[in-house]
Amino acid sequence: MNGKLYGIGTGPGDSELLTLKAIRIIGECGVVAVPAVESNDRTAFSVVEKYLTGKKILECRFSMEQDEEKRKRQRILVANQICTVLESGTSVGFITLGDPSVYSTYCYVNKVVSAHGFETEIIPGIASYSAVAALLNIPLCEGNQPLHIIPASCGEKIRDWIDLPGNKIIMKSGKKMRRILDMLEQHGLSEQTKIVSRCTMTGQQIFETIEEFNQNGKTDQAGYFSVIFITETKK
Repeated sequence: MNGKLYGIGTGPGDSELLTLKAIRIIGECGVVAVPAVESNDRTAFSVVEKYLTGKKILECRFSMEQDEEKRKRQRILVANQICTVLESGTSVGFITLGDPSVYSTYCYVNKVVSAHGFETEIIPGIASYSAVAALLNIPLCEGNQPLHIIPASCGEKIRDWIDLPGNKIIMKSGKKMRRILDMLEQHGLSEQTKIVSRCTMTGQQIFETIEEFNQNGKTDQAGYFSVIFITETKK
């Protein structure tokens, strides 16, 4: 009998925000797959490390190359590594920051493993933008207000969504942070824009406006683990 693959959301970074189900599934899996990139970042691992005693760890190397084909080949390689473990009858828990269904590399792996006929299941985690809203003590959306989740990789297309009604979340800004903030300033949104870097992690920073970020923040340090929250202009 084949093993089962679980995509386990570890939440935004604070181990206290792991769900009880995530902890249980980690305990039941014979192998825990830990994502790693070329920078050797193992943030998801650090969140669940205390639950991994005696566990066999499968390190999954992903590519951060700009070439989509190279990234795709590496994802397939990782998926095949996992399939080999599943064929032995061992279940695998693939840990990933935030929620596996939100801009997660796990989704690509899940598709490949499912296509090979293996059973898979997603264990949801607290998404970074939910943790940011809680930290700021403001609602993501209320009443009939829409919420827009936008990846920074959309680049200039973000301009098309700035004037949409509702609140906006811009995720995974990384090296694009400065350009995005300049764009928002040009639209007069400095006061409505809040930036949270490394939410619930060591080194967490909160900036209530773009002006505050410009005075105290460092774009090169804000990076990938930053969420930009643009609140709707009240009319």
